[in-house]
Amino acid sequence: MAGSSTDEADAPRAHDSAADATAPGGLASGSGSGWEGPAATLPLPMPAMESDDAPPEADAGSTGGGAATGTGDEPEPGTGPQDGAKPGAETGEGSGSGRRKGRRRGTHRGATRPTRPRRRRRRSIIGAAAAGMVVLLGVLGLVALASDDGPPQAPKPSTAGPRPDTGPVPGPAGQPAAPEPTPPGPAAPGVRWPTGTNANPPLDIRAWEAWTGRPTDVATVFTVRNSWEHIAYSDWPFADYRPEVYAGQLSVAQPLFPKSGDERTCARGHYDQHWAAFGQTLTRNGRPGAIVRLGWEYNGNWFWWYPRDTATWKTCFQHAATAIRSTAPGVRIEFNVSAHRDRMPNGDDVWAAYPGDEFVDIVSSDTYDSYPPSLTPELFEQQCVVPSGTCTVAAFARAHGKQFAVPEWGLVRADRHGGGDNPLYIEKMHDLFERNRDILAYEAYFNAAEATNVRSSLINPPLHPNAAQRYLELFGATATATTTAAGA
Repeated sequence: MAGSSTDEADAPRAHDSAADATAPGGLASGSGSGWEGPAATLPLPMPAMESDDAPPEADAGSTGGGAATGTGDEPEPGTGPQDGAKPGAETGEGSGSGRRKGRRRGTHRGATRPTRPRRRRRRSIIGAAAAGMVVLLGVLGLVALASDDGPPQAPKPSTAGPRPDTGPVPGPAGQPAAPEPTPPGPAAPGVRWPTGTNANPPLDIRAWEAWTGRPTDVATVFTVRNSWEHIAYSDWPFADYRPEVYAGQLSVAQPLFPKSGDERTCARGHYDQHWAAFGQTLTRNGRPGAIVRLGWEYNGNWFWWYPRDTATWKTCFQHAATAIRSTAPGVRIEFNVSAHRDRMPNGDDVWAAYPGDEFVDIVSSDTYDSYPPSLTPELFEQQCVVPSGTCTVAAFARAHGKQFAVPEWGLVRADRHGGGDNPLYIEKMHDLFERNRDILAYEAYFNAAEATNVRSSLINPPLHPNAAQRYLELFGATATATTTAAGA
């Protein structure tokens, strides 16, 4: 919203109701499996049914000797050799030992050996006794397993398939796992992430640094947006923030087109040459890796680049991002949502305009203490989780593997639907930054004193002295030094 005192759009915003918000769905939990114990039956060794000098073979398709008498492929348990069987062959019914039916291959003794019934019967009795002993041993083994007093041991994972994943559960769409839960209560004082403020010349960012007692990490600036000449080709304000002058990062807010342009022309690629020239302008001024906040606060109606047709607008954004990267590949493209506006002016959901992960590096939120102001912790949290809320933006960034930013945040004077001098808002924003510092690219307080703007100023002049004091306690150099001494 902020960044210009000349546009009629800089007047305070009327925010839509969040009554149509829907709760996000939960993650489905995985299912595990335990050990089910030994199988119900164990394979038993096959007892010998002939003399030791002629071990049987399992192949029923032997070509040696006479033809097989079997009529099936599988053994039929519980039956033994029949008396009067043809010498050198198994019967068609098989045996209880599980041998396959069919003729055994030839033996060196020949296939016409005379039969000796008594010895044959004795061998059958011995074979049956041996089979009985094997069955008995198997049963005893099962009983021993079942009577083990200790818990069953899980089987070793098979090497034939993937091992179970014992690492952190990934977030939505295979993204990095969510951070550990933050302990309840306010965050410890101190800044452990990139922080800054708005810094359009002639604003003096050095005055902000002197007040906080620490250097800034980022300066947010805005181009003059009334023509392509100013948007894409002018060195202002970049010349004032060359790396040799300012060591921090530069975040640039850019419209998708001047007021004379439109999203359809942009989507057809007719503005690509301007955006390619803008990448050259950044490079010329030593800022080829700047953050570019394209079409910021698109879901409000105070800037002319809000979507008329959402699909066309997305294509326009994609063209602009691609053209800038063509000449400044190190640029980081930022997709920026205005808090308290769950639907765009055309009625579409705020997230319908997201142009796609390949065109975005940072997902950010501009948020101010207004519509309604956060006068209690409960109100802050309620507003934070609506579809356009800052907490929702952070969650979206995390789910898509993007960094999160808050390039504009601040107080709003009480006579313009704001909370005025509200130290609680400063505290809650500090807590939010701490909770998300693992993905926080930067945050910048918007310090403005103009009568036509939000009048959020903490210094020059200090319009909100209580909140200014709280800011120093949480964000100032003294707070940082205290935190460091405590080992945080």
